[in-house]
Formats: sequence, structure tokens, C-alpha cells
Amino acid sequence: MLANQASYPAVPTPVIWRLWLIQSLLLLLLTPAFNFWSLAIFALLLLAKLPQLLLNRPAWSLKLSNLLALTIVSALLLFARDLGVLHLMIHLLLLAAILRLLGFREHDHADVQQLLWVQYFLFACCFILHQALGMALLVFMLLLLQLQSHYLAFAAPGSTFPYKSALKTSLIFVPLWLSLFLLFPRIAPLWALPGAKQAMTGLGDELNPGSIERLVESDELAFRVEFQSRLPQPDELYWRARIYDTFDGSSWRRRYNNDLADFSKIKHNSNLSFSYKIIVEPHQQRHLYSLGVPLKVNYPQRIDTDALLSSRSVLSQRASFQLQSVLAPVPDFPGAKNNTNLQLPPGNPKSRALAAQLAAEHKTPEQLVLAIGRYLREGGFRYSLNPPALSGDQIDMFLWQSKSGFCSHYAQTTTFLLRAAGVPARIVGGYLGGEWRDNQSYLEVTQRAAHAWVEYLHQGAWHKFDPTLQVAPQRLFAGLEDLLSAADLLRLEGNWLGRAGFAKQLLQQLEDLDYYWSRWVLGFDNEQQQSLLSSVKNRLLELAALDWWYYIKIVLLLLTAALLSRLLWLRLTTAPPGISVWLVRELSPWLVKTPEQTVLQYLAALGHHSTLQQQSAVVSAHYQQLVFAGDSKAEKQLRAEVQQLKKLLKQQRR
Repeated sequence: MLANQASYPAVPTPVIWRLWLIQSLLLLLLTPAFNFWSLAIFALLLLAKLPQLLLNRPAWSLKLSNLLALTIVSALLLFARDLGVLHLMIHLLLLAAILRLLGFREHDHADVQQLLWVQYFLFACCFILHQALGMALLVFMLLLLQLQSHYLAFAAPGSTFPYKSALKTSLIFVPLWLSLFLLFPRIAPLWALPGAKQAMTGLGDELNPGSIERLVESDELAFRVEFQSRLPQPDELYWRARIYDTFDGSSWRRRYNNDLADFSKIKHNSNLSFSYKIIVEPHQQRHLYSLGVPLKVNYPQRIDTDALLSSRSVLSQRASFQLQSVLAPVPDFPGAKNNTNLQLPPGNPKSRALAAQLAAEHKTPEQLVLAIGRYLREGGFRYSLNPPALSGDQIDMFLWQSKSGFCSHYAQTTTFLLRAAGVPARIVGGYLGGEWRDNQSYLEVTQRAAHAWVEYLHQGAWHKFDPTLQVAPQRLFAGLEDLLSAADLLRLEGNWLGRAGFAKQLLQQLEDLDYYWSRWVLGFDNEQQQSLLSSVKNRLLELAALDWWYYIKIVLLLLTAALLSRLLWLRLTTAPPGISVWLVRELSPWLVKTPEQTVLQYLAALGHHSTLQQQSAVVSAHYQQLVFAGDSKAEKQLRAEVQQLKKLLKQQRR
């Protein structure tokens, strides 16, 4: 062991600086796995390395490192349940790497070996936590720096990294990497990524006037969709995510529904059915998104009796799944507690009186909904991102005082009026529309598309009604910026409205690349793998069933034709070997032909003198006529003109 260590020189100081920098960047990349206190401890430990690098302080002793490791590991075990298995493992790996860096002895290459290999495991953890294409490229570039540092740590002084040989080796292994990616079994992850350390995004468990408005101020990506069937119309793009059915006078809360349902057998119009693949961004919640009524979905997604799609675990990383939906009213399951959808707290007497009046004039839920829509449409209401704050009897205040609001205001008011009139109703939270990208190849839905609408119970099914469209019908077709006032637009300044020109186009191109990265790489699951292998197998079977002798004859015929064409081309473009050799041999006493010269260049060099130029041109003309025109008569003339050129050359020599 000592002899082996002595064979290596000391690790250069620049390499140690690199390893410290790599460790610091790994800490930043792995931040989602840490608590505030653990992040602070790791950062302080990394800063403790600087005196060793700058002031040549000695490395930490093994006793000090072990004592510190025991203390921190004990603290981590106390929070192990909150951290989760994966995050706990990342903490332990990072602690091992930092302590090895602090106890690093430049002449002990066992230290650098241990540090490097622990860092390689941390790189793998980075790929688990970060799945976006940009982050993957960043981690890959940092990994290249790590490989270079690994080489220089053991190389002779003054050595440089062998970039060419490393590139050649990488290219050799590319087929192996692709084969492993395509053929290695796509097994489910051994653990779910805990998401408690990251803030929840998107629609929450509670809806109140203002919650949707805060969402649309963000242009953060929510999900992307690729349709396998026809593209939906704008009024068909209602993405259901949450149901809010419990009202306390100021906010609406969702009811937890753990009852699962199977809608695959419901009767539906095939023209209203859509097949699509959806890629959802991590939002640290369980809910997912779907159009209308989802008919079928694969594990681990599930469908409840409200026709809402959800995941069995918190969505802490990108997820993709295939889905089929039908645009139809949501069936009401027998035994459903619809009295919950009639619940109202005390208050709002004027709104209750209005509901009673409308109910007396309109006997069916459909007629009542149309009457409420007409009331909103003709009552002077305004669509605004920044309406006055509501207090007290919120519904009364909205209907008779402010008359200004966003989708959540209109959804809660309509739901209140329907319930007060005796019609079960609920608020649906989700997204409306989206932006088609890359020539309509996929739909991108951001938080600015967040929306709320109403579902009411009629004839055993829940029917959709969007009261916001009564006030702002152009919401279906126009962008949000076309509907808002100048004051509202100022609230969005600096966000998605500020993107313009070259920067916007560049960002869109990067987002398209990120989508296809998610679609074809991250989304390559077991189903796609089996489909690929099945198609390859079927193709091979089709080839095996062909009449191979017929195709072999065609290939032989094509090869023969190609060979004859090549021979003809050589005949037309190449001088007869005897003529070329004879011509050069005849004239070589006056000028030796170099290997890189053609015959024509050689003749031009012979005719550099004015007295020889004309005769050399004549020889060149006959040579070209023989070679390129295939004129056999030109050979006799060429020989005669060459003899004449030789006479002139002899005279020139005298």
C-alpha cells in the first residue's frame, strides 16, 4: 500500500481548489433535499476548508472528523422520518464528502479516491432531483470537470487532460449507453421523492377571492399535453383539478374523496373523446389534470367518484402518463352526499332573496343557470384582476357594490345562488385553455391559465357552467392581457408580459427542447419500452416472411448497374493509362512531373515560355479531346503534336 501511494505525486493545489469548488456546487444543486439548518451546517463546513487552502493550515484530524460526524449523524437520525430515505442518504453522502475534504492530505491518494467516488454518487443524486434539460446539462458539464480533476489528481506534474482520447472512448461507449437506455427494464422507483421541503405550487386546498388572481401573476409551467387524436376546440379545454364544496362565508375548501371509480363503461360520443399524453410539473401535491371525464388511466394514477385524477403520492418530480377522456357531464354516483353541495353558512340575505326570486321564475336547474348568466351579463359586472376587497356578507357586497371580480368571484357567487335556490352546486378549480407550441404539436399550460367555474347537479350528472364567460366571453379565445385594464396589466409587468423579441423566441426554443427531453427521455417508461420492442419484433417477423430471393435479385441488379456506371465514368474521365504514361515519359527530359500535378497542369507548366505556350495548348486540347470526348482519332494527332512540342523544347534548350 505504501509503495503504491509513493508512486503518485502530491495532488496539485489547483486540483484541490477544483474539488472544493465542485463540492460547493454540488451543495447548491442538492439544496432541495436539505432543511435550513442542515444547509447552514454544510455551508459552514465548506467555508472551514478555505483557511487550509489560503493559509496552509493543517488538515483536520481523524478524531475531530469522527466526532463531528457522530454529532451530525445523530441529529440527522432524529429527523429521519421527516427527511425520508432518499434525502437522508443525500445528507450522509454529502457529510462524508465534506469531512473527507476537510481531512484531505495531498500526499495520501486514498483520501482523494474516497472523495472522488463519493462525489460521483452525489452527481447521481443530482440527476434524481433535477430532471429539466437545462439542469441536466449543467450537472453533465460539472461531471466533465470532475472527470478532468480525477485524471489530473493522479497524473504526472505538467500533464494535460487527453481530450481526444477521452472523446474517442466516449464515442465507443455511445451504442452501449443507448442499448442500456432502450433495453434495461423500466422498474418503478424504490422510493418516492419527499417534497415537504419545497413550497406547494398551483391550486391549493382552499379557494377564496384572490387565490386564482395570485396564480395568474405567475408564468410558471403547470403541465404540457400532446394529443394523439384531433385537437380540441378552445371551449373544450377545461382542465379539471380540484373541487371546492364547503363554504364558511369567506373561503371554499375541498372535500377529501377517497372513493375510487371506473368510468370506462359509460356511454359517450366517440367524437367527444380525446387521447393524450400529459407531462405534469412537480407541485408537491397529489392532484393531476384531465379533460372532462377520464375513462382510463394507468397505475399509479387513480380516478375518484368526482372524476378527478390524482397520484398515490405527492408529485415531487415530473410525471407523465397516458390518458383518455370524454367531454361529458360527470355522472353522480349513488350514495353521494349531495347535501354537502347545498351547504351554506348564515348571512348574505339579499343574495338569498335574489336566489328565491329566480327559483320561483325558473323551475328547472338549466333555466335557473341561464337566468343567473343573464343577470351577470346584463347587470354591469366587470372582469378585473384587482377588484375591491370583500368583507362581511361577501356575496351581497359583490352583487350590489363592487360588481368587479375575477373568475373565483363569479364562480363562488353563482354556486351560492344555485345552492340558495335548492340546486346542488360546487366550484371546480383547474385551468382553461393553454398555448399551442411548435406548430400545434403540443399544448403548454402555465399558471396564468388558472381558472374556476361551476358544476351543478341535474338529471343524475354534474354539468359545467362558466359564469366568467357571461362577463368576458372573449376569455376563451383572447389572451389574458387583452381582457385586463391598464392598472391590471401593471401588476403583471416583468412577468410573462415582459417577454418579447429575440429573448422570447430563444426561451420558446429552449422550452420546446425541454418538452421533447421530457417526452422521449424522461417519459420513456415500461409501456413505451414494450411498445418499441413489440414494433421491432413485428418488423423483424415481416422481414423474415419476405421473398428474399426476389429482393436479392433486385439488389444484384442495382449493384451491377452501379458498377457499370462507375466503369463508364472512369472511361470518360480518365486518360488511357498508356497515353498518360507515354506523354509524361516523352516530355520528362525537359520537366519532371510532380505527384500532385495532373497531366493538364504539367502541360501548362511546360508552356510557361511564350514560344512554347501555343504548342503546349494544342497538345492539351488534343489530350482533353481524347480523354473527355472519347475521340479515338485524337490519339494520332496528339502523338504528332507531342513530337512537335519536343522539337520546340530542343530548340529552346539550345
